Amino acid sequence: MSIQVLLGVEDRDVALALAGQFRELPDLEVVAVETLSGHVQGTVASVPALDVVMIHEGLGPLPALDLIRDLVSRYPQLAVILIVDEASTETFSAAMAAGARGVIQRDPTLSELQNRVTQAGEWSRTMRRHFSSPQPMVSGQQGTLVTLCGAKGGVGTTTVAIHLAIAVASSGRSVCLIDMDLQNGDIPGYLDIQHRHTISDLAAAGDLDAGVVSEALYVHKSGPHLLLAPGNGEDAEEVSARTIRQILTLVRSRYEVVIVDGGTHVSDANAMAVELADELVVVATPDVPALRSARRLTDLFARLTIRKPEDATVLLTRTDRKNEIQPDLAKKMIGAARLREAAIPAVFRALEEAANTGSPAAVKNNDFRKAVGRLAGELDLVRAPASDGRGKGRGGPKDRGGVSLDFAAIFPMILLVGLLCWQVVLVGLTSMYSSHASNAAARAVAVIGYDKSPTRQGAANREEVRRRAVERVYGGWKDKEHLSVDVEGDYAVVTIDVPILIPGLGSSWGITTKSKIVHEDE
Repeated sequence: MSIQVLLGVEDRDVALALAGQFRELPDLEVVAVETLSGHVQGTVASVPALDVVMIHEGLGPLPALDLIRDLVSRYPQLAVILIVDEASTETFSAAMAAGARGVIQRDPTLSELQNRVTQAGEWSRTMRRHFSSPQPMVSGQQGTLVTLCGAKGGVGTTTVAIHLAIAVASSGRSVCLIDMDLQNGDIPGYLDIQHRHTISDLAAAGDLDAGVVSEALYVHKSGPHLLLAPGNGEDAEEVSARTIRQILTLVRSRYEVVIVDGGTHVSDANAMAVELADELVVVATPDVPALRSARRLTDLFARLTIRKPEDATVLLTRTDRKNEIQPDLAKKMIGAARLREAAIPAVFRALEEAANTGSPAAVKNNDFRKAVGRLAGELDLVRAPASDGRGKGRGGPKDRGGVSLDFAAIFPMILLVGLLCWQVVLVGLTSMYSSHASNAAARAVAVIGYDKSPTRQGAANREEVRRRAVERVYGGWKDKEHLSVDVEGDYAVVTIDVPILIPGLGSSWGITTKSKIVHEDE
């Protein structure tokens, strides 16, 4: 569904220019253009699905900043962007103080307009879902915190964290993904996003509150909210353990699930995330260096007295039946930590396109998706499927009745196919018996002859030839009503009727076989 945008612009030229740019952007739709502040307020009240309001600084009679404050106070889920003729630090600060989600110049480029409005629209829709949620987070309640740490670099910690967050968000739960790999974190690269606010901005802000933290979050279109690592590695030194504790406490009070990508290096900030985590997952590949690193990491947490090894779990990635190290051996190598039943399969080619394009949706491998789903289930991060009280999940009476109807509809077809297959078998057996009987009859005629006269001796001769032919036939094929023996010239001819299973195929369908008679004197 397109993002719904309302323009509040008094200048006709600016309004026409912006409207023309929006027509070139397929996912953005301008629902109205208003030239007075009062009209803007009326349109916002009458359009419930509105996502973004763009207000020019020259709009009147109510000043633009006052109009923004009024809209934000009445509609906290609505994203408001201020349009300015010339951007400056003072203008930006005043707009942020009034509650605007962003500032944009009156003549933006197409990409700048699309990025700014899309981000604001996604934030607005997420906030609207949050406000309309039937089970919002209550005061004093904390969400589940899961920290993932890599045993060493390249084991797939970030990939697992991203897809786990997307899987949780897809289940309908609110989730925040925090990149705590402060020096080398690159979640923006995996998701193809650009965001100027990071954890280092929160560290510089001093005392934090929920509003300050929410301003630093990025709302991704796949559902998770993101708190990103600093763009410059040296800024990681500004992030203290105290700041991380404040951030995690505030985020856990606003989201049902918080997933932390802890990276591979241990610092004060990462250690705090490990200590506060409800679940610690060490990600490792099934090879000796990674498993040894996983054991060293859990032992390090124990020496730092922040996590006991038995309270940590190890997740294997890149698993395959051809691997030299299988789960049974891996359990022995990781020490006191527990090995998770869920394991991520080795599907590098399936992940390659997603990593190169920054689009997690490009992963189409079902084995990978199921493995991530199993991990989310083991961590108790996804909700159980709803039941209407008349059945449980997919095994309820309604589904069982549907299966019964399907089986009843397809059973006649299965029966017909089975009868056809058995009929083919009967045809083959009849052909084989007819061939054997004709060969036996030809040998008998060659030895004792064949007398067609109506005398008693001729009848006895013919009965002997038939007896020898029937010796090669078994079952119901040998009775006189269905097997006949005759001699035509130099050939013994045997005809056997084929048993008919399917009505309508006829009752006198026989298979005839001839065998040449070679007389003894020849």
